[in-house]
Amino acid sequence: MAGIVGTYEMVSSDKYDEFLKAVGVSMIQRTMASKVSPTMTWSNENGKWTQKTKTTLKSFQIVFVEGEEFEEELADGRKCRSVITFDGNTLIHKQKMDDLTSVVTREFKGDQMVTTFKSGDVVATRVFKKIA
Repeated sequence: MAGIVGTYEMVSSDKYDEFLKAVGVSMIQRTMASKVSPTMTWSNENGKWTQKTKTTLKSFQIVFVEGEEFEEELADGRKCRSVITFDGNTLIHKQKMDDLTSVVTREFKGDQMVTTFKSGDVVATRVFKKIA
């Protein structure tokens, strides 16, 4: 999992607004989220992972231990129950909030992080490039 640690900036996004709509994000927040280009930083200290996300509008982070459920505050302020597991160089992030569920899969390949967001039949993709 050493290949995950680092900083990544977004280079492309496809159908992200549709995904946000599927998981109940308001139109104003979807519009703002779709216009910013996030930078993500991943770190690991003794099995405790930290994912920091920065945009021009907001910064937030999650801290987790693989396989342990935790409460996550989403960028729009809502809370959900999450669990993140690893499968090789792929992170599988399952989120559950009331009757909504989503899965965010992050595949680390070389200097890229390919992120797939799925809720119901809606699938979006964002690609990030490792910069540090």
